[in-house]
Order: sequence, then C-alpha cells, then structure tokens
Amino acid sequence: MFAVGLGSLGGTLPRPVAAATEPAFISEQVFAVAYGKIAEVYLQQVDFGRLGLDGLKGLATIDPTARAERQGSTVRLYVSGSLIGEYAAPSLSDAAGWAALTTKAVERARLYSPTLYQAVPERVYQVILDSVMTDLDGYSRYTGTQRATSERAQREGYGGIGLSLETANGRTLIRNVLPRSPADRAGIRSGDQLLAIDGDLTARLSEADMRDRLRGPTGTMVLLTVARDNTPPRRAPLRRERVVPNTVNASVSEQVGVLKVDRFNAATASNLRDAVLSTRQNMGKGLRGFVLDLRGNPGGLLDQAVAVADLFIAQGKIITTEGRHPDSRQRFEAGPDDIAEGMPLVVLVDGRSASSAEVVAAALQDSGRAVVVGASSYGKGSVQTVTRLPNDGELFLTWSRIYTPAGYTLHRQGVQPTVCTSRTGQDDPIALLSDLRDGRARPMTQFAGWRARAADDEEALARLREACPWKEHEPELDLKVALRLLAEPALYQRAVALSSTNTVAER
Repeated sequence: MFAVGLGSLGGTLPRPVAAATEPAFISEQVFAVAYGKIAEVYLQQVDFGRLGLDGLKGLATIDPTARAERQGSTVRLYVSGSLIGEYAAPSLSDAAGWAALTTKAVERARLYSPTLYQAVPERVYQVILDSVMTDLDGYSRYTGTQRATSERAQREGYGGIGLSLETANGRTLIRNVLPRSPADRAGIRSGDQLLAIDGDLTARLSEADMRDRLRGPTGTMVLLTVARDNTPPRRAPLRRERVVPNTVNASVSEQVGVLKVDRFNAATASNLRDAVLSTRQNMGKGLRGFVLDLRGNPGGLLDQAVAVADLFIAQGKIITTEGRHPDSRQRFEAGPDDIAEGMPLVVLVDGRSASSAEVVAAALQDSGRAVVVGASSYGKGSVQTVTRLPNDGELFLTWSRIYTPAGYTLHRQGVQPTVCTSRTGQDDPIALLSDLRDGRARPMTQFAGWRARAADDEEALARLREACPWKEHEPELDLKVALRLLAEPALYQRAVALSSTNTVAER
C-alpha cells in the first residue's frame, strides 16, 4: 500500500521541501473514523475506490499541481507533473485501507509541495473530506472544527450564563437574557451595560473575546461588572451552566397564540411547551387557538421535531424512517396528551421550511390535527447522523428517509399546504379562502395520487410541486389567512377535513 522507493519511480522528482521544522501532523484517525462511518451508516453502500480517489483529488484545491489517478490496482500521486508515489489500491469496501492510503499520500505530497507543506491540517481535512462528500447526496457534509464548535453550541448548548451582547456607540449592552439562566437569576436585564468581565474592561475587548470569556466549562465562575441607567456599577459573580439557546418566540394576535420556531435544538420542545402553557394561562377562555409558524425554519434535531409534533397529537403515528443501517429503521408514535387540548391549530410553512420543520407540519396535517397554510415546503426528507471526528470537526451523513403518517416521503416532495398563499395575484386573505368557503378547494386525495407516483415519475413530481410553488410574498399574508381561518370555526373545520390525506403506502 505504501510508496515505493524513489529510485524506482522514474522521471525527475521535484526538489523536496526544505524547512527548519516538520510539517504539522496529519492524523490518520480523522480519515479512519470518517471513512469507517460512511461505510457503516450511509444510506447506500459506497465504493471507496471512487470516494478515496476523489478525496485525494481534493488536494488540488490547495495545490493545483497535485494530482491523483488510478491505473488498474495502483494509485499514483503527482506533484508538478512528476510522479512522487505509487500505492496498491485497497479493495472497494476497505474503508480503513483507504484512510491509511490517504494519510500516506498526503504526507508524501507535503514533502514535495511547499503549498501543501504550509497548509494547516484542518485545511487538508477540509478539502479531502469535502471532495469525498460530493460523491454522496447533497445533505451529507463535513464541517470543520471552528464551525462545528459553533453549530454544536446552537444545537446542544454550551457552558455559559445565558445572555447575548450588542455593541452600540462604544458601549456594550446586554440583550436577550434567557429565562431561569444564571444571568436572569442574578437580576441582570436586557439593556444593562456590561462594563467589565473578570475585571477587564469591555471597551478594550473584541466581541469574540467577550463571547469567549463569558463561555466556559459548566460549574466555573465569571465575574461581571454591570450598570443600569444612572445607578452605580455592581459586580455579579455567576456560575456557568449548560445553556441552550431559545428558538421559540411567543406572541398574541387577535386572541390567537402565535408560536414562532426558528429551528429545532435540544430545548425546542420544552420551550414550546412552556410557551403554550403560558399563553393559555394568560389568555384564559378568550384564547381562540394557535398558529405554529415554521416559515424559514431549516430544521435541526429530529427527536425534537417528533417531540414538538407529540405535544399536539394525542395518538397515532408521527413519522417512520427507513435506511440501510438497522438502527435507522424507526417508527415514532404520539403519546396520549395534547397540550392544547384540541384547540384549533394552523401551521405556516414556506419554501425554506425544511427537514424537522417538514416532519412537524406533515405529522400535524396527516393526522388531521392542524391546517397547513403557506407554500410548498423545501422537500428535505432525510435524516443525517452526526459524528464528531478526532479533530472536533463533524461529519453529517444521510442514513435514512422520512415517511409521513400518510406513507409518502418528504424527499423532494415536501409538504403541500391545504390553503396556498403563494399563487400569483392572490394577496387578499378573504379571496384566498373563497374556494374553501365555497367548496371548490382541491382535496388532499388528489395530492395523494401524485405522491404515490412522484418517487419514480418526474411529471407527477412536477405537478405536485407546481400546485403551490413558493415565491416571495408579503409575510403577513400567511398570518392573516391563518387568523381568518381561526376566526371562523366552521371554515376551519372544513379545512381540517380536507387536510387529512389518504394513505399512500402503509409503512
């Protein structure tokens, strides 16, 4: 597998890189874990003869003179037109063998390419794994260390005190204090001025420095100096806890609770439950129903999507998932409770509602629990499993397809709203509901026929997607239609009856 001696390669070799220090270490474990996970869980069985070679071709992103090719059972590596290494190609299913070959080839290339020699390991991992991922589907991806760390914090939480900062006119102001967080319990409020962190003046710190100083291991202390209005500054010692950003915003419009969910992280279902209960308590018997706004929601954690749907569905199927790996085949059922106790519910979606947002919308629609209003959703009907690599980067791999309670896949199809608000020339809420009011609305059973054929029939898929194509329009239009529906109980019930679709295929 390893490179043969220089004397047997033939041709003139480029001069080896002359440097006072060894190049930064490239870890074989990064490639071994990544390639092993692809072989184990990816939706379809893969050919590492293609993936591994394409990964090596990614080196050309850093040094265009680096080139890898395969001839029969031999992989050859070139830099500046000269052959610098030959390797015996592992079998097409040998993930570990291709990881070892990749590492040896990278080390070899760095000896003869000054550009690759100077590249930091993370850059090398990025170009190789990016090239590997292009051979998979559009949702599998590699995320480098820095971005992965930030995404993990948004998804799973981080050690912190529960506030965000805003710099304006040379002052650092505190914004968005999370309820029940260490900052909240210490009496810190939005609008307070942050003067110092652990005694260091914020005026001398960058925004990144301040963020890094506020975050840290749970259980550790941080000392803030804050001031409010014209009162003397005070010091507030805070102990860091696990903080998960709140992705739910609740408001009330025309006696309707409007619940905006930006994405699905580890606390979304809990925060949504609190928002529903708080709205019901504050509004009492005057509350007419809820609007769950999932527009622009790109998705997130699948278990949280299932938990959110389960908040409103008292019984029945939420989703099923199917993939190659045995653990990817799952069926999720609703528990016996409905936190809204059957109150009318409208879900808003658009072309940017994807993944977990589509899971919630489809489950609520298919079960007859809610009316979906808006435009066709994105159509991301797959589940990605996340693997943390030894370098703290992350590998997202598609490992299953999602099927709704009606049995159709969200993949490419998306969720079709019962009331479409995106057709050209329709911008009056009352007119938009006229077909529904007069009994002319298209029944969901027609969509079921298209869905049954859409997986293999591009014409059926096109007709399905064109039934309510998403386009930019007045954002308030969707909400106005939803509020109008909830203001007319009989009209809402008619829409609910249309929403529950026939089963496409039992799963």
